[in-house]
Amino acid sequence: MNIDWAEMATGTGKVIVAGLIFGAGLPLLYTMGIRLWDTGSDDEQAGGVAVAGKHASRWTAYIIFALVLAAVIIGVLYITQRSIDHYLGIELF
Repeated sequence: MNIDWAEMATGTGKVIVAGLIFGAGLPLLYTMGIRLWDTGSDDEQAGGVAVAGKHASRWTAYIIFALVLAAVIIGVLYITQRSIDHYLGIELF
């Protein structure tokens, strides 16, 4: 029985990188989007003075939300591609 340690290490590394990207990366991006959206929204201080938000922060948050949503949709379609092909006859990837 031959054990290819280099191939096992390469596979393990790929799984770890994918886990970091999808397991921690997407929630991190979402959190950054929430934070940017908060700084981009208009606010009112305690004295009743209105403070204008930063529009660049708001648009950056929208872009981040779109990226996270696209990653989730692509992930779900990738996972269910065989079922979609079987039941609907649509070949995705």
